Amino acid sequence: MIKYTLDKKHNIGTVIFVVEGGRPETGGTELRLLKMIFADILDYRVDELRRGEDEFIAYGSNPYSRVFALNLPKNQLTQLTDDAMDELFRRLRNEFKIKPEDCPLFFVYDRDYLSYHTNELRGRYVKRYVNPYSDDEGNQGQLLLSYPCVESYILSLHMEDVYKIKYGLGKTLKKDEELRNNMDFSGGISENELINAVYEMDKGLNYFSINEYDIDDLAPTFLEVYEKEQKAYKKYETCNLFSFFSMALLELGIISKTDDE
Repeated sequence: MIKYTLDKKHNIGTVIFVVEGGRPETGGTELRLLKMIFADILDYRVDELRRGEDEFIAYGSNPYSRVFALNLPKNQLTQLTDDAMDELFRRLRNEFKIKPEDCPLFFVYDRDYLSYHTNELRGRYVKRYVNPYSDDEGNQGQLLLSYPCVESYILSLHMEDVYKIKYGLGKTLKKDEELRNNMDFSGGISENELINAVYEMDKGLNYFSINEYDIDDLAPTFLEVYEKEQKAYKKYETCNLFSFFSMALLELGIISKTDDE
């Protein structure tokens, strides 16, 4: 039996998250979630840059574990351009004296079927951004693309069998009053809920007939889930709720897996 454990003392160095949502006044769901996980629960240093703002907001003070939580100027995945990333990296180098190219980089975005042309995601993003570090072709960053990545992750924190829930579009899901109430994490997130979300991710992968994955080579897993979601939407015009967000916590060593005999 697989068992997951959380290591709050694990040092991750410097990590960069670029997320889709973001409102200047609140930071949006994604930035609030990163702050709650990495600053409130793990007590890491979090430097947040909200869309449309010039100044970073800092939380926590751990010098050995630092998370940069950033918005691009626009929230569409198509705005993930070399120029946009170069500008973000320039700010990080100049203001914080770090080397972003040496840091693990994660992109947290939704896979909304109607937001992109056929196979645009697969060709330009899903196959390109598979490694948080730079690959042999110089592509840096891992795309944690799922449906919808953040909302389904929040539900996975405290609900069971989230993968069984099906919706056509993210905006429709947000109109479901019961699910919307379950996505309220303003009261905080517990350590046990972080662990529960990993088990929920595994349940979703099992549903997609993926019983094993290589944490050091996730490209086949990302592509297989993407292809199966595409086929399901074409047939039923719905997708099962699923999030890859927990994979980042596993890759960073914050949550680890053991075989519990």
